[in-house]
Amino acid sequence: MIDVYTAWAAAHAPHLFVALPLLTGALALLFVRGYLRLPAGGRGILFATATCASFALFLVLAQAVESRGAVVAFDGALANALSMSMSTSLLWLLSWFTYLGDRNLLTVLSVLMTVYLLWRGQWPLALFCAIATGMGGALNWLLKHTFERVRPEHDHGYASAAGWSFPSGHSSASMAVYGTACYLLWRLAPPAWRMPCVAIAAALIMAIGLSRILLQVHFASDVAAGLAVSLGWMALCVAVVERVRPSGGTAQGIQ
Repeated sequence: MIDVYTAWAAAHAPHLFVALPLLTGALALLFVRGYLRLPAGGRGILFATATCASFALFLVLAQAVESRGAVVAFDGALANALSMSMSTSLLWLLSWFTYLGDRNLLTVLSVLMTVYLLWRGQWPLALFCAIATGMGGALNWLLKHTFERVRPEHDHGYASAAGWSFPSGHSSASMAVYGTACYLLWRLAPPAWRMPCVAIAAALIMAIGLSRILLQVHFASDVAAGLAVSLGWMALCVAVVERVRPSGGTAQGIQ
Protein backbone atom coordinates (compact mmCIF):
# COMPACT_ATOMS: atom_id res chain seq x y z
CA MET A 1 0.00 0.00 0.00
CA ILE A 2 2.92 2.32 0.71
CA ASP A 3 4.10 1.88 -2.88
CA VAL A 4 0.71 2.97 -4.19
CA TYR A 5 0.75 6.20 -2.16
CA THR A 6 4.35 7.05 -3.01
CA ALA A 7 3.84 6.32 -6.71
CA TRP A 8 0.83 8.67 -6.74
CA ALA A 9 2.81 11.39 -4.93
CA ALA A 10 5.72 11.06 -7.34
CA ALA A 11 3.43 11.17 -10.38
CA HIS A 12 1.76 14.35 -9.09
CA ALA A 13 4.92 16.02 -7.75
CA PRO A 14 4.59 19.26 -9.81
CA HIS A 15 0.98 19.71 -8.72
CA LEU A 16 1.84 19.04 -5.08
CA PHE A 17 4.69 21.54 -5.24
CA VAL A 18 2.16 24.23 -6.17
CA ALA A 19 -0.86 23.09 -4.13
CA LEU A 20 0.75 22.34 -0.76
CA PRO A 21 2.43 25.75 -0.29
CA LEU A 22 -0.80 27.50 -1.27
CA LEU A 23 -2.73 25.34 1.18
CA THR A 24 -0.16 26.02 3.90
CA GLY A 25 -0.44 29.77 3.35
CA ALA A 26 -4.24 29.58 3.57
CA LEU A 27 -4.13 27.50 6.75
CA ALA A 28 -1.67 29.92 8.32
CA LEU A 29 -4.05 32.78 7.61
CA LEU A 30 -6.99 30.89 9.13
CA PHE A 31 -4.94 30.04 12.22
CA VAL A 32 -3.81 33.64 12.78
CA ARG A 33 -7.30 35.05 12.22
CA GLY A 34 -8.78 32.58 14.68
CA TYR A 35 -5.98 33.22 17.17
CA LEU A 36 -6.51 37.00 17.12
CA ARG A 37 -10.26 36.65 17.67
CA LEU A 38 -9.76 34.72 20.91
CA PRO A 39 -9.60 36.41 24.32
CA ALA A 40 -6.18 36.73 25.92
CA GLY A 41 -6.56 33.52 27.92
CA GLY A 42 -7.67 31.55 24.89
CA ARG A 43 -4.76 32.85 22.83
CA GLY A 44 -2.33 31.72 25.50
CA ILE A 45 -3.80 28.21 25.58
CA LEU A 46 -3.82 27.92 21.79
CA PHE A 47 -0.25 29.19 21.52
CA ALA A 48 0.98 26.76 24.17
CA THR A 49 -0.91 23.87 22.56
CA ALA A 50 0.54 24.60 19.13
CA THR A 51 4.06 24.85 20.58
CA CYS A 52 3.75 21.56 22.43
CA ALA A 53 2.25 19.91 19.35
CA SER A 54 5.24 21.01 17.25
CA PHE A 55 7.75 19.50 19.67
CA ALA A 56 5.59 16.39 20.08
CA LEU A 57 5.53 15.88 16.31
CA PHE A 58 9.30 16.12 16.20
CA LEU A 59 9.65 13.56 18.99
CA VAL A 60 7.24 11.17 17.24
CA LEU A 61 9.19 11.46 13.99
CA ALA A 62 12.51 11.04 15.78
CA GLN A 63 11.27 7.87 17.45
CA ALA A 64 9.91 6.59 14.15
CA VAL A 65 13.24 7.17 12.42
CA GLU A 66 15.14 5.45 15.23
CA SER A 67 12.79 2.44 15.21
CA ARG A 68 13.04 2.14 11.40
CA GLY A 69 9.38 1.25 10.99
CA ALA A 70 6.63 2.42 8.65
CA VAL A 71 7.84 6.02 8.45
CA VAL A 72 11.30 4.94 7.28
CA ALA A 73 9.71 2.54 4.79
CA PHE A 74 7.56 5.36 3.41
CA ASP A 75 10.59 7.66 3.18
CA GLY A 76 12.56 5.11 1.19
CA ALA A 77 9.69 4.23 -1.12
CA LEU A 78 8.96 7.90 -1.86
CA ALA A 79 12.63 8.67 -2.55
CA ASN A 80 12.82 5.71 -4.94
CA ALA A 81 9.61 6.70 -6.72
CA LEU A 82 10.81 10.29 -7.14
CA SER A 83 14.16 9.17 -8.51
CA MET A 84 12.37 7.33 -11.32
CA SER A 85 9.74 9.92 -12.20
CA MET A 86 11.12 13.46 -11.80
CA SER A 87 11.70 15.34 -15.05
CA THR A 88 14.98 17.13 -15.63
CA SER A 89 13.20 20.45 -16.19
CA LEU A 90 11.50 20.26 -12.79
CA LEU A 91 14.74 19.22 -11.10
CA TRP A 92 16.45 22.22 -12.70
CA LEU A 93 13.74 24.58 -11.42
CA LEU A 94 13.89 23.10 -7.93
CA SER A 95 17.67 23.39 -7.86
CA TRP A 96 17.29 27.16 -8.16
CA PHE A 97 14.30 27.42 -5.84
CA THR A 98 15.92 25.47 -3.02
CA TYR A 99 18.66 28.12 -2.87
CA LEU A 100 16.19 30.31 -0.94
CA GLY A 101 16.84 27.94 1.97
CA ASP A 102 20.62 27.92 1.58
CA ARG A 103 22.51 28.34 4.84
CA ASN A 104 24.76 31.12 3.53
CA LEU A 105 21.87 33.16 2.15
CA LEU A 106 19.85 32.78 5.34
CA THR A 107 22.87 33.71 7.46
CA VAL A 108 23.25 36.94 5.49
CA LEU A 109 19.54 37.71 5.89
CA SER A 110 19.72 37.04 9.62
CA VAL A 111 22.75 39.30 10.08
CA LEU A 112 21.16 42.09 8.01
CA MET A 113 17.94 41.91 10.07
CA THR A 114 19.89 42.04 13.33
CA VAL A 115 22.05 44.97 12.19
CA TYR A 116 19.00 46.87 10.99
CA LEU A 117 17.26 46.40 14.34
CA LEU A 118 20.37 47.57 16.20
CA TRP A 119 20.52 50.63 13.95
CA ARG A 120 16.86 51.33 14.74
CA GLY A 121 17.59 51.02 18.47
CA GLN A 122 15.34 47.94 18.77
CA TRP A 123 17.67 46.12 21.14
CA PRO A 124 15.24 43.47 22.47
CA LEU A 125 14.10 42.59 18.93
CA ALA A 126 17.71 42.48 17.72
CA LEU A 127 18.55 40.04 20.50
CA PHE A 128 15.45 38.02 19.64
CA CYS A 129 16.49 37.87 15.98
CA ALA A 130 20.04 36.76 16.77
CA ILE A 131 18.96 34.09 19.24
CA ALA A 132 16.00 32.75 17.24
CA THR A 133 18.05 32.31 14.07
CA GLY A 134 21.51 31.59 15.50
CA MET A 135 20.46 29.17 18.21
CA GLY A 136 17.97 27.60 15.80
CA GLY A 137 20.89 26.73 13.55
CA ALA A 138 22.88 25.37 16.47
CA LEU A 139 19.93 23.22 17.53
CA ASN A 140 19.68 21.72 14.04
CA TRP A 141 23.43 20.96 14.01
CA LEU A 142 23.14 19.24 17.40
CA LEU A 143 20.17 17.13 16.31
CA LYS A 144 21.82 16.11 13.04
CA HIS A 145 24.87 14.83 14.91
CA THR A 146 22.67 13.10 17.46
CA PHE A 147 20.71 11.02 14.94
CA GLU A 148 23.35 10.74 12.17
CA ARG A 149 20.86 9.65 9.52
CA VAL A 150 22.28 9.03 6.06
CA ARG A 151 20.72 11.00 3.20
CA PRO A 152 18.85 9.36 0.31
CA GLU A 153 20.83 8.79 -2.87
CA HIS A 154 20.67 11.79 -5.21
CA ASP A 155 22.88 11.33 -8.25
CA HIS A 156 20.86 13.38 -10.76
CA GLY A 157 23.41 16.23 -10.64
CA TYR A 158 20.94 19.07 -9.98
CA ALA A 159 21.68 19.34 -6.25
CA SER A 160 24.47 18.34 -3.95
CA ALA A 161 24.24 17.97 -0.20
CA ALA A 162 26.64 16.73 2.43
CA GLY A 163 26.29 15.87 6.09
CA TRP A 164 23.58 14.12 8.01
CA SER A 165 19.96 14.13 6.94
CA PHE A 166 17.71 14.33 10.03
CA PRO A 167 16.29 16.91 10.56
CA SER A 168 16.48 18.96 7.37
CA GLY A 169 18.71 22.01 7.76
CA HIS A 170 17.09 23.93 4.88
CA SER A 171 13.62 23.40 6.36
CA SER A 172 14.67 24.24 9.89
CA ALA A 173 16.65 27.33 8.91
CA SER A 174 13.91 28.58 6.58
CA MET A 175 11.37 28.32 9.37
CA ALA A 176 13.69 30.16 11.76
CA VAL A 177 14.79 32.98 9.45
CA TYR A 178 11.66 33.59 7.39
CA GLY A 179 9.52 33.04 10.48
CA THR A 180 11.57 35.62 12.35
CA ALA A 181 11.28 38.04 9.43
CA CYS A 182 7.52 37.56 9.39
CA TYR A 183 7.24 38.26 13.12
CA LEU A 184 9.40 41.37 12.83
CA LEU A 185 7.29 42.68 9.95
CA TRP A 186 4.18 41.98 12.01
CA ARG A 187 5.54 44.23 14.74
CA LEU A 188 7.22 46.95 12.70
CA ALA A 189 5.46 47.16 9.32
CA PRO A 190 2.06 48.75 8.61
CA PRO A 191 -0.93 46.60 9.66
CA ALA A 192 -1.95 46.07 6.03
CA TRP A 193 1.23 44.05 5.49
CA ARG A 194 0.59 41.57 8.28
CA MET A 195 -1.71 38.98 6.74
CA PRO A 196 0.02 38.89 3.35
CA CYS A 197 3.32 38.42 5.17
CA VAL A 198 1.95 35.45 7.12
CA ALA A 199 0.63 33.76 3.98
CA ILE A 200 3.78 34.37 1.91
CA ALA A 201 6.15 33.24 4.67
CA ALA A 202 4.18 30.05 5.34
CA ALA A 203 3.94 29.19 1.63
CA LEU A 204 7.64 29.92 1.04
CA ILE A 205 8.79 27.79 3.97
CA MET A 206 6.66 24.86 2.82
CA ALA A 207 7.88 25.21 -0.77
CA ILE A 208 11.52 25.14 0.34
CA GLY A 209 10.88 22.02 2.39
CA LEU A 210 9.14 20.31 -0.53
CA SER A 211 12.00 21.20 -2.85
CA ARG A 212 14.38 19.24 -0.62
CA ILE A 213 12.17 16.15 -0.84
CA LEU A 214 11.64 16.41 -4.61
CA LEU A 215 15.35 16.90 -5.18
CA GLN A 216 15.85 13.70 -3.14
CA VAL A 217 18.44 15.27 -0.85
CA HIS A 218 16.16 14.68 2.15
CA PHE A 219 13.56 12.17 3.19
CA ALA A 220 10.04 13.44 3.83
CA SER A 221 10.36 12.87 7.59
CA ASP A 222 13.58 14.94 7.63
CA VAL A 223 11.68 17.93 6.28
CA ALA A 224 8.66 17.45 8.56
CA ALA A 225 10.92 17.13 11.60
CA GLY A 226 12.94 20.21 10.64
CA LEU A 227 9.80 22.31 10.26
CA ALA A 228 8.29 20.99 13.50
CA VAL A 229 11.27 21.50 15.80
CA SER A 230 12.07 24.93 14.36
CA LEU A 231 8.44 26.04 14.65
CA GLY A 232 8.44 25.02 18.30
CA TRP A 233 11.71 26.87 18.89
CA MET A 234 10.37 29.98 17.13
CA ALA A 235 7.23 29.88 19.25
CA LEU A 236 9.30 29.80 22.44
CA CYS A 237 11.39 32.76 21.28
CA VAL A 238 8.28 34.75 20.36
CA ALA A 239 6.70 33.96 23.72
CA VAL A 240 9.77 35.30 25.53
CA VAL A 241 10.03 38.53 23.52
CA GLU A 242 6.28 39.14 23.87
CA ARG A 243 6.70 38.75 27.61
CA VAL A 244 9.57 41.25 27.67
CA ARG A 245 8.12 43.72 25.17
CA PRO A 246 4.51 42.99 24.13
CA SER A 247 3.53 43.94 20.61
CA GLY A 248 0.29 45.55 21.78
CA GLY A 249 -3.01 45.69 19.95
CA THR A 250 -2.63 42.97 17.35
CA ALA A 251 -6.35 42.70 16.75
CA GLN A 252 -6.07 45.42 14.10
CA GLY A 253 -4.13 42.96 11.99
CA ILE A 254 -7.30 41.07 11.03
CA GLN A 255 -8.98 44.01 9.37
